[in-house]
Amino acid sequence: MKRIVTTLAFLSFLLSTVSARAVTAENKEVRIGYQAASTIILLGKAKKFYDEEFAKAGYKVNYGLFLSGPPMIEAFAGDRLDFIHTGDMPPVNGRSGGIDLKVIANAGLDPSHNAVLVAPDSPIKSPVDLKGKKVALPVGSSAHHFLYLLLAKNGLKVTDVSLVNLPAPDLGNALGNHDVDAIAVWEPFTAKLELDNKAKVLADSKGVKRAVNVYLTRNAFGKANPKLVQIFLKATKRSIDFYKSNPKEAIAAISQESKFPEAVVSKIIQRYNFSLAISKEDINALGQVKDFLQETKTLRKDFPINDLFDLSYLKKSGL
Repeated sequence: MKRIVTTLAFLSFLLSTVSARAVTAENKEVRIGYQAASTIILLGKAKKFYDEEFAKAGYKVNYGLFLSGPPMIEAFAGDRLDFIHTGDMPPVNGRSGGIDLKVIANAGLDPSHNAVLVAPDSPIKSPVDLKGKKVALPVGSSAHHFLYLLLAKNGLKVTDVSLVNLPAPDLGNALGNHDVDAIAVWEPFTAKLELDNKAKVLADSKGVKRAVNVYLTRNAFGKANPKLVQIFLKATKRSIDFYKSNPKEAIAAISQESKFPEAVVSKIIQRYNFSLAISKEDINALGQVKDFLQETKTLRKDFPINDLFDLSYLKKSGL
């Protein structure tokens, strides 16, 4: 029996090794996860910058569209993605849950990225008026953390409101149908609801939360394929440079790829600082997210916040 178990274990290891080799040597595919807020990835996808740069190394790009960051972190855990763009909450939450991931670059800082919105005719005039109200948001997202900070700034706690967990694309309907009193979300959903006159901003994250967006890779993938991480960063920088040189064409391409109107894309993209560099303030911002998870007793396992970052790829890329 012992010999059988040992043989099965060896076969299992052999099969997993062959499987891993097939992905990297035969299929030669990299998998990029993005969402509606992934402006630069959307541009790079539309202009085929990622496809072209990875093709030089003999790799094909497989793109995956997600509604928000938390499902992308789950895909990381299941080894279904290699690169993703999220807000600041999902990676901290994922790392505390034992998922070995690394922040490799800044994905753009927008001071007003997160917002709480109410219906145009809502009697709610200030964050204080949210007490006792239903607020919908994607639990575990950057909008969740922003709501926590906004309430605290106005003398309230998360327990003073009734949270409703909904995907970002469903929030507008929930507000319009009066199923909830307010919603917390991020761009481009805020701008779209505003321009459609379906909601108005009660408060945004400017001065309340440093809304950091980040690019991530799985640590095992990055260690095994450092050159591919550098290619991802190079293609991303190529997208940023294209936007800076050709803003109108870039906005049109992002609009077509995201299915959001050009007016929406134009409104939000002008606010972004698209530097890939990670600053001490960015690291501290993700540290504040960890503090939030600890305070709300949802941090599954503590870790040094610096362990979440690996900036060596950015440094070696010279970007």
